[in-house]
Amino acid sequence: MILFHKSKCCVCAKNLQALKLRKTYRCKMCHKDVCNNCSENRVQLYAKPNEFVKDFNKQQRVCDNCFRDYTYYQQIIQENGLKWNTRSLFQSKWIGKQERKIKMEISISENDKEIIDKDVLAGRTDAFLFNYSLREFITQCQQGYDQSLIRGSINRVLQLFVTHYPIIGYCQGMNFIVTVLLCLSDEEGAFHIMNHIFKYIIPPRFYSNSQGATLIGFQAELYFLKTIIKGLNLQYSQQLSNFLDVSGPQMLLTLMLQVLNTSSLLITWEAMFKRKSFIPIDQAIIFSLVQAAKCCDMNQQGLVEEIGKIIKHSDLAKLLSKENAYFPSFERQVQIEQYYSQTSRSWVDEDKFILFRLKKITNFDPEEILQIQKEFKKYCLESRNLFIIRKDQKDAKQLAKLTDSSDDDDLDIQALQIQQIKSQKYGINKDAFLTLMEQFHQYYTKYQLLDRQKYELVFSLFDENQAELLDFREFLTCLSVLLRGSFEQKLKMFFTAHTGSSLKAQEFHTLLSIIIPQEFQQNEEYQQFLNRIQMAQYSYQDMLLVSQDPFVLQNEFQRERSQTSIMIAQSFNHMKNH
Repeated sequence: MILFHKSKCCVCAKNLQALKLRKTYRCKMCHKDVCNNCSENRVQLYAKPNEFVKDFNKQQRVCDNCFRDYTYYQQIIQENGLKWNTRSLFQSKWIGKQERKIKMEISISENDKEIIDKDVLAGRTDAFLFNYSLREFITQCQQGYDQSLIRGSINRVLQLFVTHYPIIGYCQGMNFIVTVLLCLSDEEGAFHIMNHIFKYIIPPRFYSNSQGATLIGFQAELYFLKTIIKGLNLQYSQQLSNFLDVSGPQMLLTLMLQVLNTSSLLITWEAMFKRKSFIPIDQAIIFSLVQAAKCCDMNQQGLVEEIGKIIKHSDLAKLLSKENAYFPSFERQVQIEQYYSQTSRSWVDEDKFILFRLKKITNFDPEEILQIQKEFKKYCLESRNLFIIRKDQKDAKQLAKLTDSSDDDDLDIQALQIQQIKSQKYGINKDAFLTLMEQFHQYYTKYQLLDRQKYELVFSLFDENQAELLDFREFLTCLSVLLRGSFEQKLKMFFTAHTGSSLKAQEFHTLLSIIIPQEFQQNEEYQQFLNRIQMAQYSYQDMLLVSQDPFVLQNEFQRERSQTSIMIAQSFNHMKNH
């Protein structure tokens, strides 16, 4: 019992003042002050260390908020038989039945393995690192298991996931997600759920390590959330936006598991899987921030850990059960595409930081980048008006046809409107790109002139949000691959830009024909090389093996560095004049 404490009860918000001699306690779960009337329940706690608990064999007094949370997930544990690394009913509830077996023995690059080992085996997924509620939940599920076995399970699932998604790779936050999933399923089931999340729920490029645009999908999501907050017209909207800038990664990249208590998290994830959408996460973030702003200073440190103590799972469940509570997916997509379009314009700014980033991701010198940037910008400014007029005319005709059709065409109208927003992206279209590369090869290089179909594949690989336009960053990285990169760099960049996890044999051979000069392709050694590496499709790991083939190691296929920027600039001018 604590007397004369001058804070407020965390449940009823009454003042705990000395003159009233109101009996107060410290909740043994969330460690917040609570009055006598709001802390009459006791529960069994598991998570150690806990400086406020002396005897873990006895039940501990907790606040009513924590008791509701604890009671909810105890019921979940009992009904579903939750236990560490054990298959439960959650997998079939969330993603349906998965009969396909996954082989656990898949190779992984040494770099990825080292990073995952560093995070997991060093204890960065241990239960005590989670928030006050999940710490208890995870520790209870892990009861009776040795720490090395626990870490080993997490490690295997993460390594398996990375081998299936090498383009995404490993990002901190994934380790926390896998830890929670292993409380709900076994290793194979945890992988299936994780795979489902990234295949159907996580927004495109959310964890992207794309050249120069790392986590751009995450940044787009932040932009959408801040736009929603601004539209609420709250007096503390700016504070909420600032808070998202700082704490967004901790909230978004972990799917709110480091923010919400256990019961609220499970309810949010259930809505996420039910809808196969990230929108419930967005909705939970907005709801949590608005509730927190009513009673907390959004500028205080450590606020993320306090938010989960404010949100009641019953309130969140009530909100997420309402159909009109969700943001329309079309509205969200519009905001995100607008962010991509705005970002595309920044790459032609004459800014030292932009120049530094472009230099870091390409094999061009600063002077060359500035020269190509100047011609790129000039071409876009001079050709864009005509392009927009033609585009608007085409879109207007399509909209007119759809408007005269039935209501079933609403989705087609929305798709067309989304494409119109994508076309606001500052860049060159496919025809201009194909013409430019044709001019470059025809007048300035001795290398093979590729057919349009092959260059269309190249264009699609680097058009990251399928806008039918390449912005300057995408264009420059494309040139860096085609003109300056080593064999392995080119293959890695193509796989990074590619939207899938593998390439078909025809696509892979097309890339080889682009990367390897024509004179080498006439040799008998080249045909022997193709025979050695022949597969139906090529994964990222297959690509790395190909790059270590003797034919590749003995021949470093790299185009000349001299005068490239001048040649590209001349190609732009030649294209404009014709």
